Amino acid sequence: MKCFICLLDPSGHATPELERRSYESLPRSRGLAFAWRSVGSVSVLLGGNEPDVDLMFTSDGDDVAVGAVRLDNRLELEKWFGRSARTMSDLALVLRVVVEHGAKYVPQFLGDFAFVVWNAATRSAVGACDAFAVNKLYYSLRRGLLCFASRGEALAYAERYEIQHLAELVAHCSPSPELSVYAGVTRLPAGTMILVDQGRLTTRQYWSSRELAPDPHWAKSEREAADTCRDLIVESVRLRLGNNGDAWAQLSGGMDSSSIVSTAQWLLQRGAVTHGLSGTVSYVDREDSATDEREYSDAVVSRWGVRNEVIIDAPIWFDERYSLPRTDEPRVDNMFYPRDRRLCEIVRAAGGRVLLTGVGGDELLTGIMFFFADWITEGRVWSAVREMARRAAIGRVSFWDLAYQNALLPFLPQAVRSRVAGADDHVPPWVQAATTRRYGLRERTFGAASYSGPVGRKYDHAVALHLDGIGRMLEFGVIGEVLDVRHPFLYRPLVEFALRLPPELCVRPYQRKWVLREAMRDILPDAVRTRIGKGTPAEVYARALTTQRSLLEPLVRDPILADLGVVDAVKLRESFDSAPCRPQRKGSLHGSISSTLSIEAWLQMRSGRWPRGVTKEVQ
Repeated sequence: MKCFICLLDPSGHATPELERRSYESLPRSRGLAFAWRSVGSVSVLLGGNEPDVDLMFTSDGDDVAVGAVRLDNRLELEKWFGRSARTMSDLALVLRVVVEHGAKYVPQFLGDFAFVVWNAATRSAVGACDAFAVNKLYYSLRRGLLCFASRGEALAYAERYEIQHLAELVAHCSPSPELSVYAGVTRLPAGTMILVDQGRLTTRQYWSSRELAPDPHWAKSEREAADTCRDLIVESVRLRLGNNGDAWAQLSGGMDSSSIVSTAQWLLQRGAVTHGLSGTVSYVDREDSATDEREYSDAVVSRWGVRNEVIIDAPIWFDERYSLPRTDEPRVDNMFYPRDRRLCEIVRAAGGRVLLTGVGGDELLTGIMFFFADWITEGRVWSAVREMARRAAIGRVSFWDLAYQNALLPFLPQAVRSRVAGADDHVPPWVQAATTRRYGLRERTFGAASYSGPVGRKYDHAVALHLDGIGRMLEFGVIGEVLDVRHPFLYRPLVEFALRLPPELCVRPYQRKWVLREAMRDILPDAVRTRIGKGTPAEVYARALTTQRSLLEPLVRDPILADLGVVDAVKLRESFDSAPCRPQRKGSLHGSISSTLSIEAWLQMRSGRWPRGVTKEVQ
């Protein structure tokens, strides 16, 4: 784990020593080495036990930059800088470009970054977060100081929580992008700059997925689209592999992670990179069950001869081998931390520092059938009816159900839709009714927001919404505390290309992600490239609620979420007690309960209330 805290006095005064000490609680409580760096009116705390922690700070005279930066288009920044920059770190290069040009070129920065640059001459600052908030930047105003940090908890005061943020998480809402879980601590939204001029702070969004729409050109150039997709994936993987031979990857057996692994080894085979992947890690949550994907991951391993470590049936919720995680913000998947700890142990023991994932492939390239509603808006009613009938016949599903979900529900007002069957936009019953009304949660659940796109743009609105939710999936979790996690599908040129694809190139019967399947010909083993369907974790959630009952019961007995006014404790306990042992055919009751319990566990761990008296693995 590593972190930075930047204290900036816009009036030009140095930060008092007593004030600096109040920000040392985070590294002290985590046992991290830390040191202060001061330049003029800027004080920067760097904390962590990693050798590269110093790369989060650089200065040039009185100008200072702090942050975590990995650039995809370094050559462009060198051109804007106008001088040799071969020996500079990415953060140092950012500093020079911003000092030279201000915020002019920041919208064109590509990569994973969160930084703040202070220009002493103009007494102004420019900060930015990358387009998908892979790297985080939090800020607050406290006693006249502008405070920036890579972790929200570094700026938190007296463990006060932002109720709206917690309510949005529990209700499965599209979260307010600027809220953190800590009261008084703001997070810089994805694709946003923060500008400070003479003490006045403003923010400006420089990139948004909602500004892009499908381009009909690609529907007439399918081969070109597949080739372009391939080129962009190849370039993204090449940029993220690095040159040190310390990169590993997750390998689930699904198309996304398998494409990343196969592309990395394909590049190595062709001599396009000096190092491929040093290894891969696969999870098996239930051996010999629907979630056992080794048939497909083994096909990738066999094709490319890459090392593969398999973690089978790791404990859920509690593990004697590893301490419970204390993540920066609550995560809905904390119950899976034991397997993540094992992954980190495997990779670090082998000398690995970088981990590639397949995150983003589903959101970018799967598509959604709301395009039928758009066709109807355009007057293509009979084309929509014929295509829905064709797809219903191929998929052996009801035409009426398909049309209802994708051509009728998107047009209904939310107030009507929430009262009819089939609309997956309901707030969990244990969320307090007053809280639901206060924050408008019913209209903002992910399901409701998916349907709420403007007439004629239902499809691209839903795709952009899925993409916007990625940043919240990438909160620093167990793996992100230990490894440099990189996501090739979140290469901005690839994302912009995918958002311009018409739905016909993504959503095809039995060929979801069609353009990715075509792009990966001769790279991805056909057993994976042509597979249909994928297992779900529903059975794992259901089993955990049963087998870990004694461990989880304290979370519903006296929940902090109830004290904060987010949930109704009685209804949460009733849902927990009555949850069936087996997953239901429809709905996600077990997943909803588990995610709420994960948030409650995060709160109780921070307060020291949970778990107590657990001395052995409960499984």
